Amino acid sequence: MRRRNELAVLPKLPLLITESADEFDALRDAFEQEIKPRGIIEQMYVHDFCSIVWEILRLRRGRAAIVNAAFRDALVHVLTECLSSPEKLQLDLDDQVQTLALAWFKNEQGKKRVAKTLNESGFDEYAIEGEAIRRSSSALELLNRMLASLEARRDKALRCIGEYRDGWGRQLRELSDRMIEGQNVPELVHASSEESAA
Repeated sequence: MRRRNELAVLPKLPLLITESADEFDALRDAFEQEIKPRGIIEQMYVHDFCSIVWEILRLRRGRAAIVNAAFRDALVHVLTECLSSPEKLQLDLDDQVQTLALAWFKNEQGKKRVAKTLNESGFDEYAIEGEAIRRSSSALELLNRMLASLEARRDKALRCIGEYRDGWGRQLRELSDRMIEGQNVPELVHASSEESAA
């Protein structure tokens, strides 16, 4: 019951329609097992940390998706460069390029035909990847800036957990020193003690 009450106050992560709530919960559970949060404050830090890691994973998947989305246009561009010649009519060139590009996406035999065409011009399939990355560079640059920001937030969230624990540990050390010395000891209230009393 306590676990359900703790999770009720945590914000829900807005998942994309392609993402799984079960996978997010499994990720959060793995981080909770590793960090072992004590009390709702640490639980909130862990939830924030997990949400940031989830966003980082999402953006990393997005990078590959952006390049993959540019692949067809990149393939057409590279094939056009390889097959153009002064004597070839533009209409014939366009038909040949479109036929080859479609074949590349259909099956392995089509990929071999494209590879042969590229090799005849001194290229390989990495030329297509390179062109797709070049065409996606502005979107990839934006994603890289977003990733850098998220990674800085992730590191800050981890530091917050450590600082919170360190501060609580310092209070406990001071309390034990006062008790040993027989001084007047103020009562400390920590989230974990409130939970155990409930």
